[in-house]
Amino acid sequence: MSNEDLKLAAMFEPATDEAWRQLVDRALGGRDFDKVMTAETYDGIRLQGLYSQANADLSGRPQARDGMWGTIVPHWNPDVAATNAAILEDLGRGATGLALRLQAGRFPGIPAEKLSEALDGVYLNMASFTLVPGEEFSTAAQTMLSLLEASGHKASDFHGKLGVDPLGTLAQTGRLGTSLVGAMSQGSEIAGAVARVYPNVSTFMADSGPYHMAGATEAQELGIMMATGVAYLRAMVSGGMDVATAASQIAFSMAADADVSLTIAKFRAARLMWAAVLKECGLEDAPKMALSGVSSLRMMSVKDPWVNILRATAACFGAGIGGADDICILPHDSMVGMSSGFARRIARNVQIILQEESGLSRVQDPAAGSYAFETITSELAPKAWEYFQKIESVGGIEKALAARAIQEDLANAWAVRRQNLAKRKDAITGVSEFPDIDEKPITNTGPMPPEPTELAPAGVTIEPLAFHRLPEDFEKLRGFSDACLEKDGTRPLIYLANIGSPADYSARTTFAKNFFEAGGIKSVSGMGGTDVAAIVDEFKASGAKLAVLCSSDDQYGGLGQDVAACLKKAGAYVYLAGRPLNADDLKKAGVDEFIYMGCDLLEVLAQAHVTAGASA
Repeated sequence: MSNEDLKLAAMFEPATDEAWRQLVDRALGGRDFDKVMTAETYDGIRLQGLYSQANADLSGRPQARDGMWGTIVPHWNPDVAATNAAILEDLGRGATGLALRLQAGRFPGIPAEKLSEALDGVYLNMASFTLVPGEEFSTAAQTMLSLLEASGHKASDFHGKLGVDPLGTLAQTGRLGTSLVGAMSQGSEIAGAVARVYPNVSTFMADSGPYHMAGATEAQELGIMMATGVAYLRAMVSGGMDVATAASQIAFSMAADADVSLTIAKFRAARLMWAAVLKECGLEDAPKMALSGVSSLRMMSVKDPWVNILRATAACFGAGIGGADDICILPHDSMVGMSSGFARRIARNVQIILQEESGLSRVQDPAAGSYAFETITSELAPKAWEYFQKIESVGGIEKALAARAIQEDLANAWAVRRQNLAKRKDAITGVSEFPDIDEKPITNTGPMPPEPTELAPAGVTIEPLAFHRLPEDFEKLRGFSDACLEKDGTRPLIYLANIGSPADYSARTTFAKNFFEAGGIKSVSGMGGTDVAAIVDEFKASGAKLAVLCSSDDQYGGLGQDVAACLKKAGAYVYLAGRPLNADDLKKAGVDEFIYMGCDLLEVLAQAHVTAGASA
């Protein structure tokens, strides 16, 4: 067979955007193309249904990661013996580095003075380290540097980050132990000492995580991270360090969440932006950006925490494809208590499987040449640069935080996101979608360590950033339901008044069950049928004070009014699943409220708890 015989593509007409659009329009059957096939991010970027050469933007091409990413495992247990045992286990089973949160301010963690005990038996010349020291960064850095010096290994053998981040600490906690000027000066002195001795250790950390948890969009997160990096660069240069050396003393960390496309674009855009910053500083051959990814706390749920494993896998995929140099995956039970060995193992193996079995790190830049990822990156970077310029225009991130400009911007961004969560435009699997109201909680975690009750006097204070999680409002309602169950032996109940045959009511019964159980109101499903008296008797026997009509629009047009009237007479607060054309007649008959896709789920659920009269 000749090569000519194998050119099968020549037998077909070339594919075009127009031909694809015609096929899609036919499949949509008159539905609006833009509503169905495109979406808009919180930064106003329009995500297309198809990216092709005709609509792609390939103008941005960031530096790529070299080789595999580092597999980082987090530790923050103040029980130093338990931490040491966990660290040795992680390193023996595939981890390549450690992230250590130290006791500082309101955040519990490993005491800095016991760092050597926590790292007993750890070969620091083989495992990288990242400190999260908070406002105790000076003590933590000196302790860590002393350990490195005492180890007897060559200075070039150590790879790590001291994590000095006074701006991020101030933003997150609202305080520092010294003035911000003093903290920046201390950090610069440490950076000078580190740069002279340890070529692979950095001092400052520009961490966007606190801002992400406060509600930042991708562009805001990137802009704030750039502004933080520039502030640290200025501090070191003002202290006498050259720009290239100062740049090498700054590492960056970003949150990675379950939105794979935006996570990939965000990490790629970060490298483009930092290269642009250093170019403006006169560095044509700039040091490569040290960029870490940490799985998002904002996306994690307390309810159905097993889904966090899937979210973390998506986040790890996004950060890995996006080019993170190392990735830290938080265990799925991180919001429940001190993580179990099983949860740490799963978090560790997520990375190992994606690298070793899926081979994600074998390609230097997997997203390069992708019309979608390249275009989203090219559209995100300018928006992030615009926000970076906004911060710089008010005098830098220090002044923007002091003036509450950043806090207000992030609060506004969260308000928009919260509204979409309430209307389930942004779905949370296991929480707002497919909740398991009778799930068994995880019980093999250790208790969360208590927050310190007394803090040393602060050198500077500001309004701290908020801390948000996507499921928080739903989980408050679920928590109220749990308290009712513990106190009264039952949860708030709603009776599902199924009208007609299963073909009539099944779809809306499923919708209503998920709707109310997302807020902790347990459903009691009726047998279905057309006997109004039997339906009312079932309601009375259920013990519920709430009822929801579930059926087809045809049934609502006939029997629905009789059922609504009789349930109302029996003392029920009556909902109806759907938005039928005869809504006015149904309201006159006794329907109090309609539930449907797009209504404010949180508002309905909160009022339902009040109407149900449950007490916690």
